[in-house]
Amino acid sequence: MSNRINKPMLSSEQLVKKMRDEKGITFKYTSEDAAKIYLTNVNNYLRTAAYRSNYQKYTCGTNTGKYIDLDFAYLQELSVIDMHLRFLISKMCSDIEHSLKVQLVNHVLQNNTSDGYSIVKNFLAQNPYILNKLNIMASAPFTDGLINKYFTVKRTYDSTSKKNLNQIVSYDDCPIWVLCELLSFGDFIYLYRYYYGAEKDLTITPAFLNLVKSLRNAAAHNNCIISNLRHGASAPPREIRDAVKKIPSITTSQRQKKLSCRPMLEFVSLLYVYSQIVDGKVRIHRVEELKVLFFDRIPQKKTYFKNNDLILSNYRFACIIIDEFLLQ
Repeated sequence: MSNRINKPMLSSEQLVKKMRDEKGITFKYTSEDAAKIYLTNVNNYLRTAAYRSNYQKYTCGTNTGKYIDLDFAYLQELSVIDMHLRFLISKMCSDIEHSLKVQLVNHVLQNNTSDGYSIVKNFLAQNPYILNKLNIMASAPFTDGLINKYFTVKRTYDSTSKKNLNQIVSYDDCPIWVLCELLSFGDFIYLYRYYYGAEKDLTITPAFLNLVKSLRNAAAHNNCIISNLRHGASAPPREIRDAVKKIPSITTSQRQKKLSCRPMLEFVSLLYVYSQIVDGKVRIHRVEELKVLFFDRIPQKKTYFKNNDLILSNYRFACIIIDEFLLQ
């Protein structure tokens, strides 16, 4: 059946009625009138209701299909927690990206077999799609200066599209430290993998970085991170599995279940990579923010979730990982 018919557009008043009558969502802590205002002015229904996936439904009886012990205020609180989590994730991913780029540039500078330019030439020759991205960036604010200084750019006018087009025709004079400033985190991972190759002694493998990138993208695109905390089919990299395996307070069953949940796997990977890569004052400040969020802000309304083992068990698991990876 078409969504136009099956899921028609509803007003905030109709949505509240639907949640109450069809979904079994209560309004004990937030009145129905306040919920209507919230859905109109603060957050839309799709994002607010996303967190209901963390709640079970009745499977029999008169309430079949309705949620068990789910109040509208619980959804609001999860939405707020998710917002704070996204902000912190974005900061931590930015710290990791910066630290990795600094690490790679320093490694190149200390490498007597590289002049810092040939690696750029060879890398771009093997990855033309990245060169195409740089063509676009040649006219973009904040990057056009670097590209026009270190690349030879040919400009032509396309009469069909009626646009000026850029084409980098030479990149012999671009050093590694400039290229790192121009690459997105995703493209930098390709450079990272290209430079280090198959070295066995890498602190961080590309598998880790891909998980961090995925979480970074979710946070950057304002996706709901904790909308579904149920265990799934994700398989953790061996290094993550082994690192968590060393934590005595986490059982085999807990480890297998929690790391099969994609959001949790990516968050654990973020914490692990951060613990290995980021140092100094930045790390001190970020860890303090992490502590405030998980040990102060999140527990403020813990009574909301006292009957939800899925949410509680994931929260406790995350706290153990934070303590082991960053607070020891």
